[in-house]
Amino acid sequence: MTGMESPQRPRIVSWWDLAALAGFLGLAGFYARILPSLPDPVPTHFNALGQANGWTPKAGLALVVFLPPAILWGILFLIGLVAAMLPPGPRSLGAAPVLPLRGLLGLGMCLLMGGCLLVPLQGMTALFSGLLAFFVCMALGIVFLVREVWNAARRVPGGQHIKAGLFYVNPQDPRLWVEKPVGYGWTLNFARPAATVVMLLIMAAAVGLVLGVKAALGR
Repeated sequence: MTGMESPQRPRIVSWWDLAALAGFLGLAGFYARILPSLPDPVPTHFNALGQANGWTPKAGLALVVFLPPAILWGILFLIGLVAAMLPPGPRSLGAAPVLPLRGLLGLGMCLLMGGCLLVPLQGMTALFSGLLAFFVCMALGIVFLVREVWNAARRVPGGQHIKAGLFYVNPQDPRLWVEKPVGYGWTLNFARPAATVVMLLIMAAAVGLVLGVKAALGR
């Protein structure tokens, strides 16, 4: 081929999205089949003991069932779209790491909502089964995401210091905060003992924020 080659178009959707689509279509068929068997209103919220403390009329149930998977997939689609629009380069990951996570989380959320629909008929076992399916899908999505990051790390200078596809560990680097070898932004150098302290402080602050918001809403 002569002349300048046109840049490869970034992937925005992939075969992984078929998993989310299959889950959504399966949930739609299951919803249509089970709806006549459900009580009105339908229990849709439960406390820590598994007791229903919120109900939704059948007329509005479709919104509760289908909106969470659609919102989750849409948020991950926007993240992938932004990633695909970033300037190409050896450190750029594009949307590749998001694609399997998006498809599998979309499928998992549909399975979870299907389990929620079965609660009035089969009890909390159905909810726990749905939660298990969701977490299995999420775990698989994270595994594929880490694999994409790991493969990208092998192609860039400094990528050999990326451990488990996520953590930068370089004992020869005296810095605590370093620019990510893969992707954009900054990360901690976990070869420095202070990195663990900083990470624990960040996690403690996040937990404190959640508990503070929960306490404020509960007043």
